[in-house]
Amino acid sequence: MNQATSFGGPFVLMPKRLLDKWVESMGGVPDPEIGLYGEVCSEQSLMHVIRFEGAEIVRLAEEPSDLFWLPSELGGIVVQWMGADSAEQLLAYGEKIADEAKWDEELEFEVKESDLVLMDSCGFEGDDQPKIEISLSAGSYKIEAVYSESETVAATVFRIRKKE
Repeated sequence: MNQATSFGGPFVLMPKRLLDKWVESMGGVPDPEIGLYGEVCSEQSLMHVIRFEGAEIVRLAEEPSDLFWLPSELGGIVVQWMGADSAEQLLAYGEKIADEAKWDEELEFEVKESDLVLMDSCGFEGDDQPKIEISLSAGSYKIEAVYSESETVAATVFRIRKKE
């Protein structure tokens, strides 16, 4: 199962090759009020784009709960676990919501490099926090996001799709 966990901050989707530069720019004690981590934490939305080293980095999710990746032909679905009895229940709910959602937010971003990583924004190479490696073909993408809940499941669902 493709899963990412958090140290307590938001998640980022970024080119894998930038991981070391990202960690170096974050510094030893990231401050949510200043610097790169301040930019990550600056918006009160489900997602936004940060420009870093010539790439578009997508900040996803405000809550530090687990994310799951379900790839599809033109992108995939990220489901954030807010409440469920099992991962299977959560993922089934996420797929259902992605098929019928009225999205709360959407944004567009550009993928220039296919090898991406979805991780805690304060993560680093070699830490023990699970990260998701994602492969997307180069091009323009749209991410749509919605928070949804039923009697048994609560989740934030992000659908990533290549624009045609």
